[in-house]
Parts: sequence; C-alpha cells; structure tokens
Amino acid sequence: MNRQELQTLIHGCHAAGKKTAVSFCSHVPQEILEAAGIYFFRLPYIDGVKDSASQLLITNVCPIVKNVCDVCEDPALSEADLILAETSCDGKKKMYELLSDQKRIYFYQVGQGADRDYVRPLIKSEVRYLIQEIKKRFDIDITDESIRKAAKLVNAERESILDLMAIQKARPCAAWGSQIFKALEEHRTLPKIQDRIAANKKTKEELLAKGSPVPKSARRILITGCPMSGVYSKIVNAVESNGGVVASFENCDAVKPAVRHFDTENQDIFEAFADCYQNTACAIMSPNTIRFELVRQLAADHEADGVLDITLQTCHPYTVERDKMMRFCRDTLNIPYMAVDTDVSDSDIGQLTTRIAAFIEML
Repeated sequence: MNRQELQTLIHGCHAAGKKTAVSFCSHVPQEILEAAGIYFFRLPYIDGVKDSASQLLITNVCPIVKNVCDVCEDPALSEADLILAETSCDGKKKMYELLSDQKRIYFYQVGQGADRDYVRPLIKSEVRYLIQEIKKRFDIDITDESIRKAAKLVNAERESILDLMAIQKARPCAAWGSQIFKALEEHRTLPKIQDRIAANKKTKEELLAKGSPVPKSARRILITGCPMSGVYSKIVNAVESNGGVVASFENCDAVKPAVRHFDTENQDIFEAFADCYQNTACAIMSPNTIRFELVRQLAADHEADGVLDITLQTCHPYTVERDKMMRFCRDTLNIPYMAVDTDVSDSDIGQLTTRIAAFIEML
C-alpha cells in the first residue's frame, strides 16, 4: 500500500461513519477493535511516505522502525482516530515516544515471557485497559457477547489465510508464492473483515481453477524471519526466477498470526485472549519455542526443500535468533538453510539474487 491509498482508505471509512485504528504488529488484539465496530488496519509497510525518521532517529535503525515513524508522521495518517503503539519491538516502543502527535497514540504493552506466569495476567490486563480506552475515547461499549461475535469473524479470517496458503502443499505448488503474498497484501486493505475473508476464498478458488504454473522441478522454499512487506518483491522474485517457489511464508505478514485461535466457547473471555495471544511465534518471546515448532510443522506439511531466513538490518531479535534457527534446520530438521540480511532499498538486489540462486541450485 502507498500513502495515497492509505489516505483514501481512511477517508472512505470516515465517509461510511466508521472510526479507524491502525497498528503495526500482530500482537494487538484484533477482536477488540472488531467488537467495537472500528475499522482496524495492520500496516506492515507503507510506500511513499515523507521522510521524518531521519530527523528523529539515528541512521542505523531497523527499516520497519523507520517506516512506522514516517507513516505516523505523514499527513496520510493524520485522520486516523487511533494509533496502537505496541511494545513488542524495543525500537518501535521508544520511537513512538518521539512522535509529534501523542493524543492519538495508545501504548499496548506486550508480554515477552513465553513460559512465565505473569504473561497471561498481563494480556488480560492489557485487554481490559484497551476496552476502557475505547470507551473513554469513543464512548463505545464492548461486551463479552460482542467480543465472541467478533472473534468468530477473526477466526474465520485466520482460517481463510491458512486455507489459501494450504494450496501450496500440492506438488507442484498450486501457485507462485508471489501471487499469494500479493493477494494477502491487497486483501489486508479491505475495511470489512467479511470482505477480506471472501477475497481470500475467491483468490484460492481462482488460483486452483487456473492450474499450477509452477514447474515440477521447482525447489520448494519455506521463508521465515522478519516481516516481509517492505522487501517481499525482491526476495520472492529472487527465489521464483531462479528455479524455486515459495511453498509457505512463516513470517508475521502471513502464517504466524493466522495459526492462533480464539476459543469463543471459553466462559472467561479474558482467558481466551491469553490463550490466543500468548501463542504468538514471535522472536521477542523468550524462549521462542513456538516459532521453531511452527517452522517444523510448515516444513513438513509443505515438504520444503530449503528454509530461507529473512532478517532486516538491526532487527536484533530475529538476527540473533538465526544462529539457533540454522542449527535447528541443520541438526533437527535435516534441511538446508540460508539467512540473508537486507533492508527496503534496491541496492542489494544483485547480491541477493546471486546468493539465493546459488542456494537453490545447491538444493
């Protein structure tokens, strides 16, 4: 999405009488915003926004942190009603404090202890705080019943994403990975969750109806690591123009948040939030066993020939964790692994293409 599309999107929501909220991370509980009747957008990366980061941040900082800073300061986002500043990433967490308009910002605290008892009470507490904040800002009441209704829709959206990605289990894969990732990017901009679900289902049906364009000889690649939205084009093109096909995206732009499930039958709605959102395969979690189990499952289900780990420059959680991921793939999964470090510029396309092509040829 570019800045003009974002601005048009927000204008359209307001014209329809809807409030808008944005976040930049999948840790934020989507069910709450849906229950409030607020159109909620997760914005992994926005093109064409003005450069504000260079005035506020040091040069050597993660490109996602830079982009989020630029988006929040850009006039394209000036009419959004709420910016949910999640504290999953240390860089973003401190960056949010530097933004010029603090009135629309609400900090959502994210627990990072995967096996600690304090995380569940923290999630439940943060959900309650968010409900109170929405009531305070917009005079909107959120009930247990409205949350259950919203959670059923969010679960359906998650299932539609997994169903779309599941077509890549076929041999050969049913579509190019670029087709699926681009579709998910486009569908994320639809304000109504029902429309996103329908769009995912329609894309699945259309791709299956066309028949696979993928050669049987294409090597099946599982992509894991950092959010991909700002770099997916050059990474996926390097894979799929050099004898490979992306069989699955573990990244948080695709499968990672979709594998979570909200138990709408749980009598304690806040326990259901804790169950769902503690089960996030994010590198900020310590120990991060969930991500490794997810990679194991996806590699098996999609019969991956190799794992490509994408890290963004200075994204410390994923960059530091990649040595452990390399040993996991080599020693436990017995599957070839390669990591690449990149940013959102095009300056490294040649180098990336050469390295990825060599990796695929080795397979």
